[in-house]
Amino acid sequence: MDNQLTPPIQSEQTIQPIQLVTPPQTQIESPSTWMRDGNSPAEIILAIAVLIGAIATLLNVLVPVMLQQSQK
Repeated sequence: MDNQLTPPIQSEQTIQPIQLVTPPQTQIESPSTWMRDGNSPAEIILAIAVLIGAIATLLNVLVPVMLQQSQK
């Protein structure tokens, strides 16, 4: 007597192959490329800081002049 359990077999059962799709690997640019091209994160942050400093200095000069003009 055979006591092994076997799953029922269906005659219409088909096997479908599964294709694994791997996402493309993104290459990280080296920092030397950033420096050569002029778009490194450090350069961008520095440029923004310089720009904000220039605007702040301009406002420090212009606001007192504008206030003096409005009082006259």
